[in-house]
Amino acid sequence: MTKKKRIKTYIENLDSQMSGGIPEGHVVLLSGNPGTYKSSMSYSILYHNALEKGTKGLYISFQQSRESLADQFEGMNMDPEDVREKITIVDASYLRETLEPDPEDWIDVFKTYVENIRATTDYELLVLDSLTTLEMISKMEDRREVLFHIFEWLRDFQGLTSFLLTERARTKQTLREEEFLADGTIILSKERLDKVETRRYLAIDKMRSTAHETSYFTLLFEGGKFQVTRVISE
Repeated sequence: MTKKKRIKTYIENLDSQMSGGIPEGHVVLLSGNPGTYKSSMSYSILYHNALEKGTKGLYISFQQSRESLADQFEGMNMDPEDVREKITIVDASYLRETLEPDPEDWIDVFKTYVENIRATTDYELLVLDSLTTLEMISKMEDRREVLFHIFEWLRDFQGLTSFLLTERARTKQTLREEEFLADGTIILSKERLDKVETRRYLAIDKMRSTAHETSYFTLLFEGGKFQVTRVISE
């Protein structure tokens, strides 16, 4: 049996918690509330794979402009100019302002960008920022059916590993369709400890074909890189 290729996150201490990384071809949810590093962490995965291995990536944003994202990432020592030959950032938020298609067509807009850019760049990593926004502007009539086809369509791309960002409700809830459909789910959360400090956490809730840790880790960002550490009980 051929050993499945794994995609490193380059997040210190995380890859070792899931047998060396994310299995190639997986569709992975990065799920969390606003301010939990979803955008920054997903871009970090693209950025460090581009730097370390020359892996090509595509980042599609339906929320922030390319300029806003570039400022954000540059401020975290992940300047898009460093990897401009390897990572393409698509500003779909601009299209939302300038085009007026039927709302249901936004799924097709997303698919067209993914297919057209893959035909010319053959990228191996994809970030959709975010699935929540795409759903909102598309007004899916049959959510389960539409999401099923999106996930299967992404899996049909040979050698493509996808990261779909999604908002997670603050209160306990039943599992949503995307959590069943995804090959992996990484949950990001944060906790306000006092008026000054906010602590962020990460958990690998699900990762098919992988033995992985399930407990929560503290998520830190230092020196331009993310890392996870064991949660210290207080």
